[in-house]
Amino acid sequence: MAPEVVTGQPYGPKGDLWSLGIVGIEMVEREVPHWNESPISAELLLATGGTPQLRQPKLFSASLRDFLSCCLQTNEEWRWSAKELLQHPFVASAEPVSSLVPLLIAVKKRKEETRM
Repeated sequence: MAPEVVTGQPYGPKGDLWSLGIVGIEMVEREVPHWNESPISAELLLATGGTPQLRQPKLFSASLRDFLSCCLQTNEEWRWSAKELLQHPFVASAEPVSSLVPLLIAVKKRKEETRM
């Protein structure tokens, strides 16, 4: 949950951008931030400015770290908008989605081979 939701403030579009940052951390670390905390402790961390962090930030590019930081600003006013995030260098430098096709085909082929 975005900090503003935890503290009882109205939910808006920037709450979804907080969630995008959380999903980004989950994708690269394969684990939900604060997973080992009780739900109450995790909410308290968020409410008091406990922004989730990458456990080993140096393993990831500066661009990714900055993108996540822009998504995970505890102050909703400082959090970037969707329009701003689309212009961020991390997003702007991404390869086209079509570049994933060979990878998806290779994974599908490997799965089919292991079934035989």
